[in-house]
Amino acid sequence: MTDAEKIVFPGDVIAKEEEYLSGRNTEDINGYIIATAFGKVEKDEKNLTISVKTPGNVIKPKNGEIVYGKVIKVISKDAIVSIYGIYMNNKIMPINVEGRIKLPVANKNMYSHILTIGDLVRAKIINTRPLYVTIFSPELGVIKTKCLICRNELIMKDNKLYCTNCQRNETRKIASDYGDIEIYGGKNER
Repeated sequence: MTDAEKIVFPGDVIAKEEEYLSGRNTEDINGYIIATAFGKVEKDEKNLTISVKTPGNVIKPKNGEIVYGKVIKVISKDAIVSIYGIYMNNKIMPINVEGRIKLPVANKNMYSHILTIGDLVRAKIINTRPLYVTIFSPELGVIKTKCLICRNELIMKDNKLYCTNCQRNETRKIASDYGDIEIYGGKNER
């Protein structure tokens, strides 16, 4: 897959400022060009600009469809997810909607740290009005996340999320293929 065919999430680094000028759906931050929308990278070699192309048509989510997004807020009973992609026709199509995930009620016997702000998740739509998704299935959940302390990417070690910088474990509701997901941006993300 070439760079121009890769799907990017908001916050992904797509180039350095000395390589390209910032185009549509991007911004310059600390010497890097960062995606501000979910979509495909679009390079204009003539004008040396780089943009993120979002879909022209509106996709309406349906019950049972798989979506990808980022947790933007966690409140007592719900997590708010900014949904950037929907899995359709064997590929991820850009979309821009917000959904909610119902969280279990915390009690003394249950650890309540299932999601945190910034987690990238794979979820399944269970209701469209209002839009609710679930992560409570083995293939669903967090697909990529960072340490709460140092913001280093967490890896799987002994079936736990582990920070190589802080040497500490964290808990999330992770997808069965956590760590096998290749998302454009990698170690250059802020």
